[in-house]
Amino acid sequence: MSNNGYDVVNIGIKQPISAILEAATEHGADVIGMSGLLVKSTVVMRDNLAELNSRKQAGRWPVLLGGAALTRAYVEQDLAAMFDGEVRYARDAFEGLRLMDAFMAVKRGQAGAQLPALRPRRVSAAARPGPDGDGQAEDDQRRSDVSATVPVPEPPFWGTRVVKGIPLADYAAYLDERALFLGQWGLKPARGGSGPSHQELAETEGRPRLRMWLERAQTEGLLEAAVVQGYFPCYSEGNELVVLDETGQPRERFRFPRQRRDRRLCLADFFRPRDSGQTDVVAFQLVTVGSRISEATAELFAKNAYRDYLELHGLSVQLAEALAEYWHTRVRDALGISGADPADLDAILKVGYQGCRYSFGYPACPDLEDRAAVMRLLRPDRIGVALSEEFQLAPEQSTDAIIAHHPEAKYFST
Repeated sequence: MSNNGYDVVNIGIKQPISAILEAATEHGADVIGMSGLLVKSTVVMRDNLAELNSRKQAGRWPVLLGGAALTRAYVEQDLAAMFDGEVRYARDAFEGLRLMDAFMAVKRGQAGAQLPALRPRRVSAAARPGPDGDGQAEDDQRRSDVSATVPVPEPPFWGTRVVKGIPLADYAAYLDERALFLGQWGLKPARGGSGPSHQELAETEGRPRLRMWLERAQTEGLLEAAVVQGYFPCYSEGNELVVLDETGQPRERFRFPRQRRDRRLCLADFFRPRDSGQTDVVAFQLVTVGSRISEATAELFAKNAYRDYLELHGLSVQLAEALAEYWHTRVRDALGISGADPADLDAILKVGYQGCRYSFGYPACPDLEDRAAVMRLLRPDRIGVALSEEFQLAPEQSTDAIIAHHPEAKYFST
């Protein structure tokens, strides 16, 4: 595609560095760009930059990085320190465009042209060398100040259960219209304040299209909402959550990262430690709206019906999120911790409740390979969900999560 005077060659997701370099050479690229949604993508980006170094290609192309998983500090401090060429972080498309202009001005040798300065590297107290000189003054296993004595709720059952045929009306009420209209459908007001506002676009374009697609999904039987839920005894051990079997023996282990700043939180801290002498309870859920809607979006794409494809695909993804949010309320209610749940959807979407839901691939539990353990625990093949070699759920309109009942459990970055 072309935009703002630049040609953009998109070679797709999950491309190895060899394919990226081949395409950059074939198309005479001036800059290589990579974007990542999940935390694991940041590791892939680091590996790709290291491979560019080893191939002596780092100086050939500047690299532009962006996406929800990245931070400026990670790119302009950590990655820049190990990369032999130029690498910059773009917070959004507008910053990306400014950086492209700077890259090209430098390449063309324009007078006074230079790239934006990298963020100065700061060394945190936790990363400064300790007395033993190993570069880590604190024990990575040291538990945070999260309470280890909160009451343990009684689950409605132990083990797993499957629920199928969930009515659309039950979970459509949890649909995040803002994420759908702005994020998925791109119904954004024009820059500069001219034209209709977001609220006007939502009313005149968004909601009519939404009603049409929901009615069509119902009429054509595109939705097969289903859930696998499970409650298991567990305890924490350092940075690990240990899920137990019916005899009290370890069944699965999940190892989570710990903050090196702030409260030094770790997801494992939200469960009773092993030395407390009391087991805790952890809930897992995996939801899907089924494969039929995924097949329908693929058919629209094959027909070049791109607007319909983007709208139905975006809606299907958000319906899976709505189903996850709806079932999460059911889990909180079953655990007896829903008494303080807010009445309005906005507050729910802002995690205004007790019992946080953590999806794999995000900062508190970034390792997608942990999904293999979730699959063993929940056996979601019973609702038609499988795990790919890249640890992605199929169909993609599916989400998984671990739920911590602890009242201090909230989202945090590591």
